[in-house]
Amino acid sequence: MSNNKYVETFKELKPKYEKLGMNVKQALDALLGEHGIPYLSINYRVKEQNSFLEKIERKKYEQPFIETEDLCGIRIICYFQNDIDKIQNIINSEFKVTENQSKQELLNATEFGYRSTHLIAQVKEEWASTPAFRGIVDLKFEIQVRTILMHSWAEIEHKLAYKSESEIPKDLRRQFSFISAALEDADIKFEEIKNRINHNKKELIADAEQNQRFDDSVELNLDNLQAFLDYAFKGRRKDIENTSLLLNDMLHYNISFPNLIHGYDSFKDVLRNIEEEEKSHILALNNNYLSESEIYLWTETGAARTLIELIDADYRNSRIDDFSKDIIQKYLT
Repeated sequence: MSNNKYVETFKELKPKYEKLGMNVKQALDALLGEHGIPYLSINYRVKEQNSFLEKIERKKYEQPFIETEDLCGIRIICYFQNDIDKIQNIINSEFKVTENQSKQELLNATEFGYRSTHLIAQVKEEWASTPAFRGIVDLKFEIQVRTILMHSWAEIEHKLAYKSESEIPKDLRRQFSFISAALEDADIKFEEIKNRINHNKKELIADAEQNQRFDDSVELNLDNLQAFLDYAFKGRRKDIENTSLLLNDMLHYNISFPNLIHGYDSFKDVLRNIEEEEKSHILALNNNYLSESEIYLWTETGAARTLIELIDADYRNSRIDDFSKDIIQKYLT
């Protein structure tokens, strides 16, 4: 097949690969969300024509549209090394994976360099009937999974245009190895910090459940506040960003951890009544067009903010409307 023929076929296939990339990205967005795996980004790209032609010439491909497996590439950038394994498991479960390779495993024990996990996959046959994947299930795509620090290394290395160690000047190789080792060590340490945070939260919650009271002697910080919210308002929706905003408000209004915990012990039953009254009020305002199931319960921080309104007059006067103020006041008298 001549280069001209390759170009014609490439132009015909490119829209299919664009459709494939967009829909696989959306599927991965949903899948990682369902499994509660945080990530920085999921992006896709389809190879440019010149890049495709250069690769098939360099690789001496005889059947380039079969042998080129990364015409469509998906890149997932996550925060922690441990999440890479979780993401791989999801991909293996939800897609037809034909190749799985960790670039880190190819390095010798004394080598440092490019680290990333690459998978070659296709959409499963059962997805073929869905509009999003109709006509593209036979196309392969590559998925790269890496942490932010792995991505930093890869992007800088790419910017400097070094494709292999032999291309790096000898006097710079030691520095490259040092930087790569430092980034790998940082990935490990971030994972250790995350595990320690989770362990400390679990211990605080377990201790509170055993003693039927949260320890009010612990430091007021984001992790301990989140542990308290998980204990006090178990099962409610949570968001660490909202917890951070709540912490800032507590510091601004000089509300200590003991204030919050003692207030919870005093008002935890009252909170349920206030929430029910607010739901009834919302139903009345909407002429009962909404059902109770359509009115969401408070989030963790929503419940905590109502608690603070009960225990601190300045905070209460700064944020609630007349109706809410009347409800709160009723339970204070």
